[in-house]
Amino acid sequence: MSLTVGAGRRVLVVVRTVTTLSRLLDVLSLTAGDRRIQTVFTHDVRRRSTLAAGVDEALRDLGGSMVPWDEAIGTRFDLALAASENDGLAELNAPVLLMPHGAGFQKFYPGTSVVAGMDPDRLVVDGRVVPAAIALPHHSDLVQLREISPAAAPFGAVVGDPALARMRGSRFRAPYLRSALGARGRRVVVVASTYGPDSVLGRLPELPERLVAALPADEYQVVVVLHPGVWAAHGPWQVRAWLSQAAAYGVRVVAPHEGWQAALLAASVVISDHGSLAVYATALGKPVLLAGRGSAVTVPGSAAAMLAGTAPVWDPVSDPRKQLEAAIDGHDPASEQQVTAEQQVTADQQVTADDCAPRLRALVYRLLDLPEPAAPAEFAPVPAPPPVGGTVPGWVAGAEILPDGVRVERYPDPGTGPPHDGLAYRHLVADERTGSLTRLGSADILVTDLRAAGSVRRWVEGAPEQLSAWPQTTMLAAVVDEWSCVIRTRAGAHLLTADDLIDPVLLASLAHVRLAATGQLPSRDRLYLGDRSIAVAVAAG
Repeated sequence: MSLTVGAGRRVLVVVRTVTTLSRLLDVLSLTAGDRRIQTVFTHDVRRRSTLAAGVDEALRDLGGSMVPWDEAIGTRFDLALAASENDGLAELNAPVLLMPHGAGFQKFYPGTSVVAGMDPDRLVVDGRVVPAAIALPHHSDLVQLREISPAAAPFGAVVGDPALARMRGSRFRAPYLRSALGARGRRVVVVASTYGPDSVLGRLPELPERLVAALPADEYQVVVVLHPGVWAAHGPWQVRAWLSQAAAYGVRVVAPHEGWQAALLAASVVISDHGSLAVYATALGKPVLLAGRGSAVTVPGSAAAMLAGTAPVWDPVSDPRKQLEAAIDGHDPASEQQVTAEQQVTADQQVTADDCAPRLRALVYRLLDLPEPAAPAEFAPVPAPPPVGGTVPGWVAGAEILPDGVRVERYPDPGTGPPHDGLAYRHLVADERTGSLTRLGSADILVTDLRAAGSVRRWVEGAPEQLSAWPQTTMLAAVVDEWSCVIRTRAGAHLLTADDLIDPVLLASLAHVRLAATGQLPSRDRLYLGDRSIAVAVAAG
């Protein structure tokens, strides 16, 4: 087939797992717009990783041009990019640039003393050093490479950590990323789990549900980021099924090949284990609580090992909210723990995060034997994860009446957490579209949504009949738009409008509390959600 664009160089990307693809995409962001370069992808099916599940789907979603492995090893390429030495890189007819597939070189291959990413028997084959260049995050890695494989050490190039550099360059996007995760105005709690029985998910599989049941929904957003190995080992259907209840009640589950960088940037606090994301979170200045046990595969003296010895530990028995607030409020990004971990992850005095893109791009173009583009070298901004829909089936809500308003606190009601019996003005809210019959029959407030289609007038007129069908219910509420909610009690209807973006269902809780306390609604009110204060106008409907 005749090509439309006559690219002069061909780059082969060797994808072993979804994790390696994620790391290589950071590198490709430095060459993506260069019309002199045609990029294709391949997968070494002969040495397939046990964690390779999901690679085909990820590449299909990416839309990359695929080349079968047999064809790839029989074709000359100008450069091959890889993030694992375990593929048959020696068979390729191309200079190979080998990247790390984690936060540095912090783990042994299970059951061995071989450092992952630096296997001397894979770096040197039949007396030949396989990679034309080995990209290293910092100079201590070069020292380590000299000790492990002296023959390969001259090919080491200290360029910094692309993943971390990309995230640091995107820190200004944190508010936007929080909004994309549905967490505008809220703290983001990221549960970041690697794979294996000693991980967060392995030790505390019900942690997402426990968090969502214990944290006020309008103050906290829980985001779960699982290592692609979890998805590969159990299968996407099973993982989603296990997390389906948590997701139904507001937990955001990040897909295996997108969104983990956005989640870390948006995070207010991270609960993690011995995986790379705990190290990256620390280097980004995030408070980290370790919930997984230390791992036998962690390299002594690495950032992961140092973090395991210094970071506060998550207590599965203690109150989740108190632990998270203590971690956030007491965190000092300039603490010795943070500085120590950061020095291990990023670079030393000679390599900073700002140097990574220029150094790495210069290395790539040197291997391609091409002049660099004139534009400055920089990584593409971290993208927001795709939007997700869904409506929480039910809430447990309570309130505190203040001199000038009402502070409302509500929790998703999955039926697995505490009943929150201590809440003042406690009431149950259920959504007609997603709530079960049992939940709808016990709710004080029934909610519907008129935004897609529906007449407010007809809904108000039909509300008395609906109220008679649900004896337990004292109020019906219909969301009108992003700012307003109309309520209908047996006494009449009112329209409540907020002056800021909130979940309009909260306005029904505000009205419920006012009517329970005084029997009437003021024309002007104020709703408090954590630290937020929202003015509310009330009009007869």
